[in-house]
Amino acid sequence: ETVKSSREFTGKGVATYPNGDTYDGYFQNGLRSGEGTYTYSQHGTEEVKDTYKGSWERNNKHGIGKQIYNGVGSYYGNWEGGKRHGEGVMIYTSEEQSGDIYSGQWKDGKKDGNGTYIFKKTGMKYVGTFKNGQLVKGKWLYPNGTFFEGSFDNNQPKGAGKWNFTNGNVVDGNYT
Repeated sequence: ETVKSSREFTGKGVATYPNGDTYDGYFQNGLRSGEGTYTYSQHGTEEVKDTYKGSWERNNKHGIGKQIYNGVGSYYGNWEGGKRHGEGVMIYTSEEQSGDIYSGQWKDGKKDGNGTYIFKKTGMKYVGTFKNGQLVKGKWLYPNGTFFEGSFDNNQPKGAGKWNFTNGNVVDGNYT
């Protein structure tokens, strides 16, 4: 049966919104709730649209799900209140970050907590504590074994820390 609105609808259905977005999944009292797939008509290309497939609660992404951001990457993990939150993995596909991977904690849609960011082009990686999307404490590891361990600001060494080189040399200091 076709209806003009999802208001008060409970069950499985397909909704097409005025902006062209679609949702195929479960509703509870007119709200997206349970498993479903949302396709964003205005984001992405004709061939590949941004999509979210996973759990919903009261019209928000909530629980486990996968979001494809066309031209940016894909995220698979936990959601809360419509934002990446908890454990998750983001694989980047943009030209600048192609192949980079972040695996770790998220809060309010940003990297926050323990995590690892791997740079595909250089082979370098950050391992440590992220806050509000930035590395604040941990290690910056180079493929040759050299690494910096300490504090960071804007993803750069700042404050107390030390460089450890493969030849055994260590440079300990306070970086600005």
